[in-house]
Amino acid sequence: MRMADVLHGSLLWRLCMAIAVCWRGSGLRRLGLRIGASFRASRTHRIGARILGCSDGTSRSAAVTRLLAWWNRVLWRFGQVLMPAVRSSLVYRIYGAVFRCGRSSRILGWLFRGGLTAFVLTAVGLYCLIDYALRDVLTLPVLPSVWDECLMLLAVLWVLYDRMRAPQPLTPRVNPMDTPVFLFVGVGLALMFVVSPFFSIAVSGYRATVQYMVWFYLISRLIRDDRDLIRLYLVLVLAAFLISLHGIYQYIVAVPIPSNWTDQAEADVRTRVYSIFGSPNIMGDFMVLFAPMAAGLAYYVRNWKAKLFFWLVTFCMCFACLFTMSRGAWMAMAVVILIFALLVDRRLLALMCVALVCALFLPFVASRIGYLLTPEFAASTNNGGRGSRWTIAMSYLNMSPVFGFGLGMFGGAVAMQHQIYKWISYFYVDNYYLKILVEMGWVGFTCFILLLLALLFTGLRVLYRTGRGWKRKEQSRTRSLFPLCAGMFAGLCGVLVHCYFENIFEEPYMMAYFWSIAAMLVYAGFLRRPAKAEQ
Repeated sequence: MRMADVLHGSLLWRLCMAIAVCWRGSGLRRLGLRIGASFRASRTHRIGARILGCSDGTSRSAAVTRLLAWWNRVLWRFGQVLMPAVRSSLVYRIYGAVFRCGRSSRILGWLFRGGLTAFVLTAVGLYCLIDYALRDVLTLPVLPSVWDECLMLLAVLWVLYDRMRAPQPLTPRVNPMDTPVFLFVGVGLALMFVVSPFFSIAVSGYRATVQYMVWFYLISRLIRDDRDLIRLYLVLVLAAFLISLHGIYQYIVAVPIPSNWTDQAEADVRTRVYSIFGSPNIMGDFMVLFAPMAAGLAYYVRNWKAKLFFWLVTFCMCFACLFTMSRGAWMAMAVVILIFALLVDRRLLALMCVALVCALFLPFVASRIGYLLTPEFAASTNNGGRGSRWTIAMSYLNMSPVFGFGLGMFGGAVAMQHQIYKWISYFYVDNYYLKILVEMGWVGFTCFILLLLALLFTGLRVLYRTGRGWKRKEQSRTRSLFPLCAGMFAGLCGVLVHCYFENIFEEPYMMAYFWSIAAMLVYAGFLRRPAKAEQ
């Protein structure tokens, strides 16, 4: 019997078909279609389309553009003097020989043909796997602590070298997110000097808060064409797929977990998966970030076998997120699926409803959700849980509401490492927004929220720009990147939702991934080069 016959005869298939038939003839669907048609014909829609489809705005005509153009000219002139010496050096000859030999490799030829740019982008895509291998597998003494800074330095030098070796000064690759990111970095630097009772701790706190935002600038300058974008996108998704399989394996074998990861009232929770991260919450957020990107690939590719594979990848990530038992990650995943379905395929909403109903019948899901409604949970959250932590954090904010308590002084890893003040209860505040508010005050918090709002608005503009070709279903050689952009945008939104319940950006690789994906999204909407994409 064929697999299709088995599927069509199953109870789940008949249930889905019954829901689809009821939905097609429902008054709710007709009402939604009427509201949608009215909105598309409204003045509000025309104004919104004009805003989202506007040019790059002040970013291309501001003084920043002129400054970057001047800087590119300086680098180019310096390169005209320096390049002969560089090309005659032993290091350059070794580099050329290695890459010439590597291009002929059947396995890694695709990587060597992309040059050093491809190596840097691939290393960024494998960030968490490389970090895990160096820290926990090889257990090297120094390299695990500095390898990511070395990679960042290599990327900076390569970006500068790329501008020096160009045949003519390169046009600045500015975008609408450059200024908001720089504003937050600058305000954080000012607060580091203004509020620094212990300057070394302030420097560490500032570094933990803004260092990995630099990847936004680097990735947006490193990606040369669609080939680089797709390469990095695929590496990210495939790495997350491997981690999801490891998480599913952990659930199958019921890997042991600490007793404080669950409460006594949650007897049906036999394990919580965490893969290589050591935290089920980070594991869940990792799946939240990449599951919609895998779904975006399923809509982007044209081969049905590839589509089936990426749907399998998507479902594996969703199951891995489910097995983390992280309620915050579950909520973020629901938001992700909702956003992706509304943007790409509204039929996924029916599938989401079926999955939600089925999940509620799982004992461990019912146990985790039902525990939220018990007096025991209320007592737990008010006695050492998030409720009491957030209350204590707000009391510390009242000591210095404008400029904050000081970077690295409360609520995160840097504060936990030092614990300077004896009268403070040190703990992870489990809310990254509240951590920023307490450490940087209303000044820094306002700049951080403006940065995130700018990111969301820029993401909407990218979706509008790339979605026009997608909606017309253009079959051109330069395919619309809309489903990929929708996956990236939904994943970023999911991380921002989860940040309300966890210090997600305390993990360096999560911040590096977040801002790298933000750079990929900006490239697709504002920096894309169609001429190279057609190759």
